[in-house]
Amino acid sequence: MRRLVIAPHMDDESLGCGGLLAKHPEDATVLVVTQSGDTRRQEHAKAMEVLGISDFRCLDFDDGTTQQHMTDLVQQLDRVMSDVQPEEIYLPFPSLHQDHIGVYEAGMRSSRLSMSPNHWVPNSVLVYDIAVYDVNLYPSDLRWNVFEALSEEHADLKAAACAAYLSENPGGAHPMNSIKEIAATVGHMRKVEFAEQYALVRQVRR
Repeated sequence: MRRLVIAPHMDDESLGCGGLLAKHPEDATVLVVTQSGDTRRQEHAKAMEVLGISDFRCLDFDDGTTQQHMTDLVQQLDRVMSDVQPEEIYLPFPSLHQDHIGVYEAGMRSSRLSMSPNHWVPNSVLVYDIAVYDVNLYPSDLRWNVFEALSEEHADLKAAACAAYLSENPGGAHPMNSIKEIAATVGHMRKVEFAEQYALVRQVRR
């Protein structure tokens, strides 16, 4: 099964889907929408190496500008969709960050049904959880209804991938320093050792 993880920034993919990516590296493509300089790019390459992801790409929009370039972004996502042809796509939770909102909206538009014979439509659209410190922002109709069970190895790889982003880690009490603990908490609520949670937005069963 081909999976496409679309991330607003280099680190969101590891925070939200690092366990899933570690579990299915050969079937996954990571697409980052914005660029944040050479340091973050190097950290991203290291994180992808940790997770075993060989197909990772960047659209190089400027950080904070996705909503200003919505038409161009949707068109570029359309092209990536047609190239990768994923059965599942993973979009960021549309938190208060403007790029998270922009990428979520662009991803939903790109996965739309279309009369064009060349437009790729994924079977499933899921939202991943990166707003771990913004629990109050979750809309009442959002349900974390898909749980990806992880082994301890997958949880460790996710934590190691997040640790690669040294420039994004302020130290101390912070989600980037609690990756394995968060995975354990989500997993224990579902009676598995470790897990990630997702919200299924749309699914076509074939």
